[in-house]
Amino acid sequence: MSQRYAFVGCYSGYVPGQLGWVGSKQPGEGILSFAFQDDGSLKPTGIVTKQDSPTWLEVHPNGRFLVACHELSHHTGVAAGVGFVTSYRIQPGGVLEKVSTQCTGGRGNTCATFDRTGRFLLVTRYWEGGIAVLPFDAETGVIGELTAAPLHEGSGPHPLRQSMPHPHGIHGDPRTDLVYAMDLGTDKVHQYLLDTATGTLTPHRDVALAAGSGPRGINFHPSLRMAYVNCELDGTVVVCDVDEENGLLPVQTERCYPEGFVARGHPENLGKGDFWGAEGCVSADGRHYYYICRVHQSIAVFGIGAEGRLTFAVRHALAAHSNARNLTLDPSGRYLLVASQDADCVECFRIEAGSGALELVGRQGAPCAADVAVI
Repeated sequence: MSQRYAFVGCYSGYVPGQLGWVGSKQPGEGILSFAFQDDGSLKPTGIVTKQDSPTWLEVHPNGRFLVACHELSHHTGVAAGVGFVTSYRIQPGGVLEKVSTQCTGGRGNTCATFDRTGRFLLVTRYWEGGIAVLPFDAETGVIGELTAAPLHEGSGPHPLRQSMPHPHGIHGDPRTDLVYAMDLGTDKVHQYLLDTATGTLTPHRDVALAAGSGPRGINFHPSLRMAYVNCELDGTVVVCDVDEENGLLPVQTERCYPEGFVARGHPENLGKGDFWGAEGCVSADGRHYYYICRVHQSIAVFGIGAEGRLTFAVRHALAAHSNARNLTLDPSGRYLLVASQDADCVECFRIEAGSGALELVGRQGAPCAADVAVI
């Protein structure tokens, strides 16, 4: 496929104000398709794949299939235990051809990623407090029935956000069969061993982070055995060594918001915590780390040293009222695309080689944009 495409997932099916963490007054319809231009900007194709709140999009390692979460919740009347993921075959022209939809056993599927073999989908069940594993056929794109669905236990100090477990992100280790589930509600990264023959999970070892930190997601360094856990509620990133046997070993914690900035009580802090950090990512060359600071509406940029540690470098502004949810590197590693949810757009940045600085090259309208995937 000579023309590259970007797919933008949006929150849909809500009445403005119904979802407490969504400030946008423009619900989306599903997944929007765009032609990804050579300058990093997006050109609408006019193609809309309708779906219920596809807030996380994941391209299979073979580049032929796209998987989308349905992030459902009781706020819109969805019953407990109801949740789905859908797979699509990526067709020429930015068309998505539906292959299958499979039950996940729970709502709030905020993240769906593939294990290192590409044969299993790893999914969060935020509102039920658990995770799920489903087989994935890399030849056909068909998602199989659940093979594992463990529940977490525990809570954290924040009375609203941490009254129970809330797994928000889940990723497999790029080199081993370890699986990491970031639980915002318990301040832990729950670690499992995935049996790649059966799709079952064995609890391995929990990694406790700071009380009230609210771990949300994780990114791995492309060459070092290092991982970066982005924490939502205290606005930090935790740098971890990755041990082949024991998994994550925290070695550094860095504040991502400006010194003196107060997010609690701010009218745009719909997360209701001390801070409201979102996702992070590591540059393709492994030299920089990016973290979304919602409420402050900025991206914090850190340099990554030879041993994987972080040093703050610079900060870049996002659109007014952005409250960006996700950020994505394009396959070339030259561009960063940000889903600015409450500003109803995708912001496209060029990454300056060497410094890692960001240059805005365009904003493309996308109602309640939640995530971007580029092929």
